[in-house]
Amino acid sequence: MLDTADIVRDRDFTSTNEQPRCLMVRMARFILALTVLVAFVASAQQPEVPTRITAGSEEPLVSKVENAIRSTEPGWQYSPAILNVPPPLVPSERLIVAGEWNHHLKSGSRESVEVNLFRVDSSVDAEMSLSEVREGAVATGWRVQRFQIGDEGYLSTFKNGARFGLHFRKGTIIVRLSGNSFRLVKKFAHCIAAQIETT
Repeated sequence: MLDTADIVRDRDFTSTNEQPRCLMVRMARFILALTVLVAFVASAQQPEVPTRITAGSEEPLVSKVENAIRSTEPGWQYSPAILNVPPPLVPSERLIVAGEWNHHLKSGSRESVEVNLFRVDSSVDAEMSLSEVREGAVATGWRVQRFQIGDEGYLSTFKNGARFGLHFRKGTIIVRLSGNSFRLVKKFAHCIAAQIETT
């Protein structure tokens, strides 16, 4: 018959043998939890598709366009911009210039034209970049019609001429302009198109 001391010794022996095993299980659980935490933090820090886009002004085309507009429209001032837009339809589309040209009239009112130029990798990509406007997939209140410029162009008009947008492609360059004056949007578009060389 076992006495109390024997029972205590048996329990002590069992717990002594299980301690290393318990410690190993706890360590394994801790390492697993730490691995999951590190993976979660790493995935949370993965960059999303950027919607804020800045222009790459190292493009020679930027200087050509700026010089042409300044000589055609003296007195106009250029202000660079950062675009907040949905991701492009074509993955190769890269912004090369974004900004607004503006001019103050003697009456005190202001004229402005927004100019955004993009480059894509191929003429197929350029064609695809205009697919939404070509198909008329534009916001409510806008109507789209073909416009003869570059390789393919479209004029968008908001309501009864409250605002105008002109989208066109020439080679691998995509041009998107907008403003309150059709005359000015058209003038800037032709000025820009003349600076784009195609091979």
